[in-house]
Amino acid sequence: MSQDIIPNGCWPVMLTPFKDDRSFDWDGVDALVDYYAKAQVGGIFTVCLSSEIYQMSPEERVTLAERVVKRAAGRVPVIASAVAGSAPQEQADAVKAIADTGVSAVVLLPCLIAGEGESDAVWRSRVEQILAKTGDIPLGFYECPRPYKRGVSPADLAWAADSGRVLFHKDTCHNLDLMKQKLAATKGKGLKFFNTQMGTLIDTLEAGGHGFSSYAANLYPELVQWVSLNYARDRATAIKVQQILAIAEHSINSKYPASAKYFVSQNAGVDIATTCRSIYDSLGRHDQLPLLALIDYVKSLDLPVDVVTMGPPASRAA
Repeated sequence: MSQDIIPNGCWPVMLTPFKDDRSFDWDGVDALVDYYAKAQVGGIFTVCLSSEIYQMSPEERVTLAERVVKRAAGRVPVIASAVAGSAPQEQADAVKAIADTGVSAVVLLPCLIAGEGESDAVWRSRVEQILAKTGDIPLGFYECPRPYKRGVSPADLAWAADSGRVLFHKDTCHNLDLMKQKLAATKGKGLKFFNTQMGTLIDTLEAGGHGFSSYAANLYPELVQWVSLNYARDRATAIKVQQILAIAEHSINSKYPASAKYFVSQNAGVDIATTCRSIYDSLGRHDQLPLLALIDYVKSLDLPVDVVTMGPPASRAA
């Protein structure tokens, strides 16, 4: 199975636009996909925690994935999570339902495969059963922090990669030494590794990582993509951009994902509301002003935002 299914670079954790009544804003979903595609990101990760998956029904998750794939129309690959209980058959059924939408890969959430008190051996046994029950569907892992964060050890990640089926890993440990261990354990196994800590992105890229998938990928996808593909060619500028992105990412931690929806609407002109189904829904002026100041500040800088400099699409899949 080819790792080219998962191109290198920026994989935004896709927000979900909602109307005031909290139904899907499909025009907003389409506009957001177009926004990511215009930035020439590596791919889109929808039906993830930033998408507010735990506030959706199973049918809604499938419908959302279908819509994103349809709108992407081959311009950019799409992956999506399978959300289910810990029973392997239940997980397998969710994987198949998402795979039928046409996504490039289906992402498993380790925290849903085994409970917080269950051993890594139990987790590995269930993953093995899921693999056996899902044919040749390409898979991935996302160390989702809710309902609890379950990391995948270097040994377990290498074991999964050896199957040839696990092609994507979104790592949330925020521990550079541990990330390097995982990268060393999976080197040459066809698994693509995506950091979620902007401050260590270049370090993980230099250690063999493949890109970034977290909040900052929503705010400035074109800059995250630029750093991911140009860090070796222009390291000084890449470090400068990484520092700015780390600050930007931190600025939306409060009242996320409403804060990110507001930022994208104001910075990129994507017509979506701040409406959410999760805990934070609206932003007061006190919340908005720092985000507007950040937009003005970044616009005042001379940053490499011309995505044409990133090279032909073939280079993004390396």
